[in-house]
Amino acid sequence: MPDPSHEDQLLQQAIAGEVVALEQLLWSQYDRLQRRIQRKIPAGMRGSLTAEDILQTTFVDAWKNIGTFAPQGDDAFYRWIATIAERKLTDRVRAQGAAKRGGEKAVAGMQQAAASSMVNLVDLVAGDWRSPSGSVAFREAERILTVALGNLKDDYRTAISMRYLQGKPIADIAKKLNRTERAVQMICNRSLKKLREALGRSSLYLSKQ
Repeated sequence: MPDPSHEDQLLQQAIAGEVVALEQLLWSQYDRLQRRIQRKIPAGMRGSLTAEDILQTTFVDAWKNIGTFAPQGDDAFYRWIATIAERKLTDRVRAQGAAKRGGEKAVAGMQQAAASSMVNLVDLVAGDWRSPSGSVAFREAERILTVALGNLKDDYRTAISMRYLQGKPIADIAKKLNRTERAVQMICNRSLKKLREALGRSSLYLSKQ
């Protein structure tokens, strides 16, 4: 986790639009946020909802809104991102509650979506990647890719999530995005390239921690 002065510098850079600075801030807060949200998930939903699900949507908001963030007081960035995460959690809990009232079929669909795993995506993006100390650990790669997914364009993130987290066929994604299957394949390839670039950048930062 960055020291306060370094974090302040990163925050100012992130607000100014520097991608790497915001990546570093989000990477540094990931584990802390994950623990906080995991504790707050209702016991009855822990089989169908994970903290990682919430963080994925949280980071999308962080990427979109960092330029309007006005830090105030100590630990301002963490408090800001934690507020977003808790709001996302509240929305998701309400949505699942509504789905449950709508019947078992709706609940099953949400549980299947929530059960999506980062394993396939990490294997695909990080499988052959090597840091100076060897293979990147799954946990480290997971948080890096979760942060990076938030910075993808909406269509790119949807395509990656449907294809590699939910295992949907290209045809289904094309229908969802109203694009040709060839266009979806190009979107997936470009998205994977961006994720690999983010993983490569992380080695320059995380190796210094």
